[in-house]
Amino acid sequence: MKIYTKTGDTGKTSLFGGGRLLKSDGRVAQYGAVDELNSFVGLLRSTLAVAAHPNILSERENLDKFLYSLQNRLFDLGAELATGDEKFLAKLSRRIQESDVQDLEKEIDRMQASLQPIKNFILPGGSLLAAQTHVCRTVCRRAERAMVAVEAPSLLLVQYINRLSDYFFVLARYFNHLEGVAEPEWEK
Repeated sequence: MKIYTKTGDTGKTSLFGGGRLLKSDGRVAQYGAVDELNSFVGLLRSTLAVAAHPNILSERENLDKFLYSLQNRLFDLGAELATGDEKFLAKLSRRIQESDVQDLEKEIDRMQASLQPIKNFILPGGSLLAAQTHVCRTVCRRAERAMVAVEAPSLLLVQYINRLSDYFFVLARYFNHLEGVAEPEWEK
C-alpha cells in the first residue's frame, strides 16, 4: 500500500464518512491541533522514558501508562472531529466519554495532593519534563480554541480538551515537584 494517495494535492482533504474540505477549514484545524498535541505527548513520553531522577523512576510506569492512554483518547477525539457523517460517528469503535473527563480529574487530584498551593503565576519551564508538558498544555489550549471557533460535535469534547489542559498544567508542576526543581514564577 502506498502512503501517498494524491487526493490532497489540490488542497482538500476527506472527512471520515464522506465529504471533502479545504485543508485550511476550521474543522481541519481542530483535528490537526489534536494530532499535533498527540505528537507532543509522544515526545513527552520519550523524554520520560530516559529521565533518571529517582522520584521520576518510581512514578514512570504509572505516568507513562496514563500518557499512553491519553494518546489513544486523543486519537479517538481526532476521529470524532474528522467524521463528517452522523451515521459514521455511531460506527466509531471508541468515542470520548464522561468517564474520560473523570479519569483526568482523578489524576489531577492525585498529583495536586503532593503540590503546594500556587501563590503566583507560573512561567512555563523548570525541568525538561515540565517544560515539555507546558508545550503540551499550550498546544492543547490551541486545539480547544479551534474547537470552539468552529462548533465541536459535542460539548463533551470541549469539556474533555479543557480538562486535559488542566491536567498538563498540574503534570508540569508535578514533574518539577518530583525532580526538586523550583517553579519559575512571574516577576510582576
